[in-house]
Amino acid sequence: MRSRLIELRERRAALAARADLEREALEGWLARTDVVAGWIESGRHLGRAVLSRPWLVAAAVGLIVALRPRRTLKWIATGWWLARFARNVWRAWQRLAPQTARAG
Repeated sequence: MRSRLIELRERRAALAARADLEREALEGWLARTDVVAGWIESGRHLGRAVLSRPWLVAAAVGLIVALRPRRTLKWIATGWWLARFARNVWRAWQRLAPQTARAG
């Protein structure tokens, strides 16, 4: 009986140490995601600021077309891809955010 209790105590200590390591790893990962979330939020604010000024968008598009007509389609395709990528990242973040809030 005593040996069983000692074994259980050792197992509990090992599991507690493992949980501490996993908690530290998760905290490091979440710290990195906080930085990414900050960048995403800054990008959203910039997007709102730009879209609230339609003349600025029109001027930028006109400048792009005037300066590099051949590259315009490539830039539009790249912008479209970036917008889709950002939307997918945002959707993934929205799915993961409630899970990380519950874990804390």
